[in-house]
Amino acid sequence: MHEDEGSTPDKLRAMLDVIARSEPSSGNGEADLGRLQADAVKAANVLIEFYGDAALERARLIERRSPQSPFARMVTADVGRRGGRPPRS
Repeated sequence: MHEDEGSTPDKLRAMLDVIARSEPSSGNGEADLGRLQADAVKAANVLIEFYGDAALERARLIERRSPQSPFARMVTADVGRRGGRPPRS
């Protein structure tokens, strides 16, 4: 699914917004990092599902729009590691 440069499907946008807003719990920082990494993998999966080979480009666009977000960088890194191909089932 390819859309205009600035657009993001509503379902994808809503999912990314929910994950990005998730506040770290006031517990163990290591557990928070693990949860953040797991959420980044989920977001990367959604980008790959929606955009296929263009997922890395889309992840970079999201990262440019949120330059202070470590979460956005984690998503971009995860998509980059997998090359934007749909996950194997």
